[in-house]
Amino acid sequence: MLAEPLDTGSSRLLEAVLRGVRDPILIFDNAWKLHRANAAAERVFGAGRSGETLEAILTDEPFAAQVRSGETPREWTSADETHAFQPRVIVDRDRNGETGYYIVILEDVTAIRKLVRNQNEFVHIVSHDLRTPLTTIKGYTGMLGTGGSLSERQTGYIQKIMSGIQQLTSLVDNIQDAGRFDIESGFYKANRSQCDMGDIVARVVHTYVMPAEKQDMELVVDIAPDVPIINADANMLERALLNLVDNAIKYTPNGGKTTIRVFRDENRIVVSVIDTGLGIAQEDQKKLFLRHSRINREEFKRIKGTGLGLFIVRNVALRHGGEAWVQSELNAGSTFSFYIPLDGQNLVVNSES
Repeated sequence: MLAEPLDTGSSRLLEAVLRGVRDPILIFDNAWKLHRANAAAERVFGAGRSGETLEAILTDEPFAAQVRSGETPREWTSADETHAFQPRVIVDRDRNGETGYYIVILEDVTAIRKLVRNQNEFVHIVSHDLRTPLTTIKGYTGMLGTGGSLSERQTGYIQKIMSGIQQLTSLVDNIQDAGRFDIESGFYKANRSQCDMGDIVARVVHTYVMPAEKQDMELVVDIAPDVPIINADANMLERALLNLVDNAIKYTPNGGKTTIRVFRDENRIVVSVIDTGLGIAQEDQKKLFLRHSRINREEFKRIKGTGLGLFIVRNVALRHGGEAWVQSELNAGSTFSFYIPLDGQNLVVNSES
């Protein structure tokens, strides 16, 4: 262990290991003063002067404070944005359990992030190009009903075609959104403007009135009067709410109820979608907001999905400085929520918050 005295052979071995590792490694004493840095750290940060602080090396005080506190550090990007790192902190202790050294390993994920970004951009382009023929097919299919009387069977065929187009369009939208809204690698920049959550809810409800009626489902809207106008990306928020309502309708049996609730909770806006559906066991809730995550239960497998909807919801919330979560019990319905803080960029200038 580093906290123990090193003989000459051990020191040479340690130096050889540090030189051979391509990722930056910073070793601090128990007062968070630099003890040693490998060649990669010196090359990237110019680190190497004994006694330097973590803040001086990284030039990012909030991140340094997070590392010091023992929290799981976020991914960190260098000031010139040429490197992205996934940090890991190892606490070395002596035989008495006292902290000897803090070892900060910064895995260089620059190439991985670039690859993921390129992949997302490619998917975005392909998804966008798919929408043009889908729009054409939908338009001409809709015109089939205007060319004269149709039999019941022919009408049924048209309805099935339109349903298939809607499913495919929804799939393309989710694939596209998952790539561009991804907080870690997405290339989409929030297009902020003044947003009225009431208008966004109204558009979502209009989209799902007919699907809800087909399932004899009650669709309820509850918007508190004190919800303010916010400076946000309306398209992002609408996509997030569309996914929540879509899930609620899909996973709620006929005759159920879905409620869209928007309210102010101190210094944030909370958007919740409450259903009387299947409910989710506690052990299945942990990974719900991960990309392509689906519940491995028979009653859920029968319902088509990509596992992207909740991933999109959370990333929309994160891009606005918020978060998403779920409250649910098996066979007792679910409440999916996300919040948008009423501060920073989300505030409308010269308006009440």
